[in-house]
Amino acid sequence: MEQAMYLGIDVSKGYADFYLMDSSKHAKEKSFQLDDNHEGHQELEQYLIHHTSLENKIICGLESTGGYEQNWLMALKDLTKKLPVEVYKLNPKGVKHQIESSLKRTITDSVSAEGIAAYLANNYEEKKLDWHNSTFQEDQTRSGRHCLRFVNGLIKQQTARNNQLEKLLYQNFPELLTYCKQGIPNWMIRLLIKYPGVSSVKKAHVTGIDAVKGISRKKAETLKELAKTSVVLSSNSVEEQMIKILAEDMQHHQQRIDQLKTFLLDIYKNPLLNILLSLRGIGDWTATALLMLLDPIDRFESTDQIASFFGVNPKFRQSGDGKWGMHMSKQGNSAMRCLLYIAANNVVLHEPYFKQLYHHYISKGMKPKVVRGIIMHKLLRVVYGMLKNRARFDKSIDENNQQKNQNHNEQPITNNSRRYQKLNADAPISRSNYKKRRAVLECQISETDIITASSSTTQLQI
Repeated sequence: MEQAMYLGIDVSKGYADFYLMDSSKHAKEKSFQLDDNHEGHQELEQYLIHHTSLENKIICGLESTGGYEQNWLMALKDLTKKLPVEVYKLNPKGVKHQIESSLKRTITDSVSAEGIAAYLANNYEEKKLDWHNSTFQEDQTRSGRHCLRFVNGLIKQQTARNNQLEKLLYQNFPELLTYCKQGIPNWMIRLLIKYPGVSSVKKAHVTGIDAVKGISRKKAETLKELAKTSVVLSSNSVEEQMIKILAEDMQHHQQRIDQLKTFLLDIYKNPLLNILLSLRGIGDWTATALLMLLDPIDRFESTDQIASFFGVNPKFRQSGDGKWGMHMSKQGNSAMRCLLYIAANNVVLHEPYFKQLYHHYISKGMKPKVVRGIIMHKLLRVVYGMLKNRARFDKSIDENNQQKNQNHNEQPITNNSRRYQKLNADAPISRSNYKKRRAVLECQISETDIITASSSTTQLQI
C-alpha cells in the first residue's frame, strides 16, 4: 500500500535544505543540503527515485521566497510526470507560525525545512487544492506577475528620484514647485534637461523655452518672469548638473516603464478584460494588472476569502471584555493593495456609484484615509463578483446584495455559545461584562412581558 511522506525544502540563495518525515511526523533521516545546480538537481532526482521505489508517495513543499524557489519548483514539476511525487508552493506566514509553535531555541535552515514538512503534513488534505492552484499556474500568468513586480519596482525607484529632484528644485528654483501638485509633469522634465536651474532659465530666450515640448508661449514668458523674481538669485553649477542628470534619468526610466506596460498589454490578452473595463475608472493597465494578480479567480471561494488573501479585510483583536486594534490587516500581496488604492481613487472620481459611497461615509464623519480603505475593500469584492459571474458592472447587483445583508443583520441573533447554559449574571465576571449581561437579560425580560401581554389581549378578544 502506498504511503505518504513529506519532504520539507527550505530554499536559500544557491542551495536548499531538505527534511523528510513520514505521515506520523517521524524523521526518516537527518536533514541534508543540495546546491541549486545541475549536480544538485540530479542528486535530488536519485533521492526521490530511491524513496518512491519503496511504494511511497513523496509530497514536497517549499516556501515562496521571491524567485529563489523557482528552479527547484520547475525541477520537481518535471519529476511529477514520471514519479509518484507532488509539489506545492507554500505561504511563508503559515510556515512561520508552524515553526514558532515547535518552540525551538534556535532556527536554522534544517529546522525551517522540518517546519515546512510538518506544516505540509498538518494541512495537506485541507489545503491541497489551494496549493495546486498556486503551484501549477499557466506560464503566461507566472511570467506576467514577474514582469508586474519588475514594473512596480521601477515605479518605486522613479518615486525616489522624483522626491530627490523636488528637494533640489526647492533649493535652486522653488517657484517651479507650484506646477508639481500632482507630481513633476513631463514638460518640466524636458525643461530641466535643457535649462536646469534659475541661472539657465534667466539666460535663455523665451523662444528657446517655448521650443520645449508641452510649453506654450504664455507659459514660457511666465517661467522667464518667475526666474527673474525668484528668491534664489543664482543656482549652483554643480547642483544644476545634478538636476540635469536626474531629469534625464527620470525621462529614460519613464520610457522603460511605459515600454514594459505596453509590452504586457500586448501579450496578455484575456477575454475578461472587457468585463473589468465596463467599470468607469478602470483603465487598460489597471484591468490587466488586476487579472494577473487574481488569475485564476476560481481559487477563491468567497468575497471574504479574497479580501483576507490580499489583506484589505478589517482586523481586530477581542479577548474577554475588550476589543481593540481595528485596522486593515495588510497581510498578503502588497502589490494588490497598491493597485486597489490607485483604482479606488479613480472609480471615486469617474463612477457615480462609488462617488456616492465615498461621500456617504465622509458624511458620517469618517476620515478620508479610512473611507479609501472601505472603497478598496468594496472594489475588490465588486471585481470578484464581475469576474466570477462573467458579468459587466451593474450597480443594482451590489445594491441588492447590500439589501440582503441588511435584512439578514436585522434578524434577531441567537447566542449559540450559550446553548448549554443560560446566560446569567451570577458568574464571577468583570464589571463591564456584568453590565453587558444585565443589558441582555433585561432586554429578554421586556420581550417576554410584551409577548405575555399580547397573548392575554388576544384571549380577551376571543
